[in-house]
Amino acid sequence: MAFDGARVSQTAILPSPIAGEAWRRSERLALLLGVSALGAAAGFAGTLASGRFDLWVLAVIAAPVLALTLYLTGATLTEALERRAHGCAGACMLHVAAILAWPLTALFTPLSAAIFWIAPLAALSALVLFASCWSGAPRAIYRMAGQGALVAALAAHQGVFVILG
Repeated sequence: MAFDGARVSQTAILPSPIAGEAWRRSERLALLLGVSALGAAAGFAGTLASGRFDLWVLAVIAAPVLALTLYLTGATLTEALERRAHGCAGACMLHVAAILAWPLTALFTPLSAAIFWIAPLAALSALVLFASCWSGAPRAIYRMAGQGALVAALAAHQGVFVILG
């Protein structure tokens, strides 16, 4: 244990824990909620700033965002399987299923606007489940926060078009 030489008392200084090692469940959920709110605000503001698009432009905008989200989820799934955290791996698989179902639910949006919200809510719910069960390295927590921001931004961006018709 290191001692602080500048102090007269020679009191031992405890090493600070590595950032993220002692994250509690409430802190992980607060991070996910905060970053998702920022992502939703960015998606909403981006939609209002850019105006109305054709359907094919929305698909072109959504494709790289969904691809990046799937990449981050794959990295998190790999880490969860290496740790043998099967519950967290299941949450990652649910997130992948929700992301892959998103374009399919968008096809049924003309029938009912409520159908559109199934996939984004399922994706965010899977992230909440993952945030509740993860106790590993902090890099997965930050990846989860990035996924939440991307999903919320895309949901807000496309949701404005669904709501405004």
